Amino acid sequence: MSEQRGERLLSAAEVADLLAVPLTWVREAARQDQLPHVRLGRYVRFEREQVLDWVARQRSGRVRAPAPGLAGIRE
Repeated sequence: MSEQRGERLLSAAEVADLLAVPLTWVREAARQDQLPHVRLGRYVRFEREQVLDWVARQRSGRVRAPAPGLAGIRE
């Protein structure tokens, strides 16, 4: 669980709001184990920091340093 004491778990609706995606997407992503979640019997809850870490890992197109030897080349 979260290392911060007292941090409340989020519902699927709260995660949908946080990520600006449909609630159905959050539920399906959890069902397919694509989104980190905690199953409490029939309930599914989410740790905010785990969700935000997952989002950070989904980023693409990161800015990279120029390849060696190309640093001084201008277009």
